[in-house]
Parts: sequence; structure tokens; C-alpha cells
Amino acid sequence: MTRTTQTCKKTTGGPAKRGMLPRFKKFAGHAGTEVIKTVQSKAALPSGQKIILKPLCHNIFCVFCWDGGSLYECSICPRAVCAKCVAVPAEFEERIKDPDVHFICPGCHEMRGKGSRSDAMKPYFGFEDCGGTPVLAVPATIHGHIEMASRSQISSNPILVLHFVLTTLDPVGSPAAMMQHKLRPYRPKDSLQFHEIIFDIGTDEKADRHAESMKTLVDRLKLLEYERVEVFIYTHSETVRGDIWGGFAADEFAGRGKHRITISGDPVAYTVDDFFAGLFVGGIEDYVRGATLWMLICGHTVRMPNSFKMLKTCVKQYEVEHVFAFDATLFHACLTISLVIVYVRRVLVEGFEVQEVMHDLLQACPRLAMHSSIIHLHNPTAFRRRQPTMVEYHEGVKRAPTATASMTVSTYTFFHDSNRPFGNALPYQCSNCKCVRSWKHITSKHIALNESKFTCRSCGHTITYTKPEQSKIVLYSQGQNGQHTPRSGWLMSLTAEPRAPVDV
Repeated sequence: MTRTTQTCKKTTGGPAKRGMLPRFKKFAGHAGTEVIKTVQSKAALPSGQKIILKPLCHNIFCVFCWDGGSLYECSICPRAVCAKCVAVPAEFEERIKDPDVHFICPGCHEMRGKGSRSDAMKPYFGFEDCGGTPVLAVPATIHGHIEMASRSQISSNPILVLHFVLTTLDPVGSPAAMMQHKLRPYRPKDSLQFHEIIFDIGTDEKADRHAESMKTLVDRLKLLEYERVEVFIYTHSETVRGDIWGGFAADEFAGRGKHRITISGDPVAYTVDDFFAGLFVGGIEDYVRGATLWMLICGHTVRMPNSFKMLKTCVKQYEVEHVFAFDATLFHACLTISLVIVYVRRVLVEGFEVQEVMHDLLQACPRLAMHSSIIHLHNPTAFRRRQPTMVEYHEGVKRAPTATASMTVSTYTFFHDSNRPFGNALPYQCSNCKCVRSWKHITSKHIALNESKFTCRSCGHTITYTKPEQSKIVLYSQGQNGQHTPRSGWLMSLTAEPRAPVDV
């Protein structure tokens, strides 16, 4: 007899009845509010006018040695360089302390040189007076070497990580916990807040308790102003409608006395807007504005048109800046850890925009690539919480346009010539003869570039895949033996969403 065993499931999806709680108050959002794309100026600006930025705070680690100590703070950007990495002649040590002397970090010197029309390279002096004249008689000496791009930094500004976990799921080893561990070396103890919220809003009473706990949490969060907020939602999605599990119905009891047993309540799923309205309450919804949202749920929510449309509407209404979602029907959140680790390094530490380093994020997750597509929602007109990038410090920022699309949806799908033709999973077994791993990739100059054919080596059964319309290759590795056709890479499809409706 074949040996069998029963183990617990850990994918995030399953059937559930739809719940409706009348006390869930829909979030009206901030539709129609003009957003100034800067954290420093709130005044309305003429369209097209730039804001020249100055740093409000500085990094606490040297951009060269990644260490603390006696730091010179750049007058253009938030970066700092320690006195060991930039050597100043002894006779100028007092002069550079004068209030009219400004320090220009090597990264800004490099970017300023690239932005000038002259091709002539200039030596680095580091310290200038108000007129831009070097105060050192000779160029400064830089010790060590740079390990990052000229636009990178080592950010140490406060970050808040909120991890919402359905009561029946195990959060140990989660991507949110991994983000906290990877951020800890770069943040002082009081500037990294990690809060794990185990939730169940399946009944009115449970929803009330959750709202009270959120009010208590908000009272603690008010003590600090956060540059970035990362919100993780770890729950199930309903398999038919794409609703999101919010909790469980009330338990029922059967029998009497010692024979009395507890019958656990059935799972309750809510439409996306009801789920957001029940989860983000008690003032915590204010921290969702300008945040990055990680939807660690099965892909039914993004696969079902109605639920995905509602998700996009909620992103606009709550003014979430970035969303990461995944379309695997049996999604495993643990496979996103490599993506989260690189996101921490490139976005949260080095200060890049997500769009600037998306290729780095894609390259870092080969296992996730075989498991799921990555869906990135970017809402550029959302509330601006984060600090400016290095480019914005040099070039200034403009007011976000209010008449154009308010959100872009980018879907990244991994493809491989041998087992994921145009992002489709090649069947493990031939449907005709039932042999396994029997496929042979047919290559011919007569086959169209947007087609990929496979034939079974056992029975000759053929299947054909076509490239999705309106998709392009954004990252690939060339085939072997001098082939010009990409062997593997990522397909990206991009759509633009209209602005949220203006409240009248």
C-alpha cells in the first residue's frame, strides 16, 4: 500500500463565505487634492516650476566606510563622509569650521560634474565658501573606495514596518520579519519600529477589538515621524471572487458538560474595499498614506477583474504610493524574501526609487520568478512621505501633474525558452501519452518570433505558445552558442490608470 501522510497547508488561498459588516466605514480618500512632490514645501506652485531642495537631516554613517564617527555633512544632499575618509590638511582644520564654509560630498561633486556642459574633469576640494570657491589650497585626499553608485546613500531615517497577519497563519520567518532584521544595522534602535498585528475581523465584536487595538498602537506611533512606512498583509484570498479573508465567524458549541465541544467558525472573506475599511481603522489609515503595500496573498485577488479593479481603487483612495502583489494561485510568501532583501538594500537604505532599481529586484528572485508574476502598482500622485532622491536634490522637483494618469500597473513575468515559454508554465506531463519531462523545444527560422513550439519526444504531440500582446522584454540573458534569441528574461506589460474621481 502506498504510504500517505497529512501535513498542514501553508499557501494563502481558499474558499470562504463573503461577509458584510455594516460598521465598516469606507475611506473617502483624498481624491482631487493636489499633491506637491516634495516633503519640504506645501505651498501651491505654478505648474512646471521647480523646487530647489535642501536636506533637513543627514545620514549617520559615512558613505565610504559605512561607519560612524566625526562626520562632514554635505550641504546639497543628506550624505555624510567621515574625517578618516576625507583628509583635510592640518592648517585648514579650523577654517572649515567657519559658518561660511560648505562641504560638498564626493558623490555630489561627481554628479555636478556629469551635469555640467563641460567635458573637463575637476579635482575634488570638498570645502567651498558661499561663492563656490574652494577654501583648501590643494585638493582633498579621499581614502578608501566607494562601494555604491554615485546616487546612493546610507539612509538612517525612521522607518515603520506594519505586519498584519491573519490569526491562523504563522508569521515566523516572514518577509516582514526579514525586512526588520536587514534594516537593523542601518537604523538606530528608536528609528526602526516593527509591529506585528494578528487580526481577526470576522464579526462585529472582533472588528471592535481590532479598532481599539489600532487606536492604542497609533498613540504609540505618534511619538515619531516616519520617512517610510512598509505595510505587509499576510492572509488568504477567496478562490472564486478574489475577496480577502478577514477572519472567522463566531465559534459554536455543541453538547453539554464534559462532552461540550467547540466548533470553530467558518472563514469570512470581504470585498477588497470592505477589507481595507475594516483593517485600516483607529487612525492607522493615516500611516497607509504614502506607504508601500505588500499583498502577501494568493493571486485570486489580482486575477479576478472585479477584485483587482477594487484593489486599484483602494490604492488611489488610500494614497498608497507603491504596491507589490503576486498572481500565483497557490502563493508562498516565503519565496518573496530574496525580493524583500534587495528592496531593503536598494530602496530603503540607498534611497533609490522602486522604478530605478526594478531590474535589480527582478534579478534577485529566481525562485519567485518560477512561482509567480510580480505586479507593481505605482501611484505617483499619492501623498509624498519619503525624502527626495539624490537626483531630486540636484535637479529639483516639480509639482505632480494632476490631469494625467494617477497610477501605472506593471506586470513582470519571467520567461525561459525551455520551461516557461513567454511566461507560461510548461506542463510537467504530456497530456496525450502521460510521459513526464518529454518536451523538446522546436527551433526553426520558419517559426514566428512571437511563437514558441514544443513537441513530445514520445508521441509527437505539439503545443504552441504565443507572446502576450503589448508586452516587452525588459531583462534577459542571451542564449548559448551565439544565439541572438533571448534564452530567459522578464516580460513587462504596462497599463495606465485614470485619476481617482474628484469629490464634489
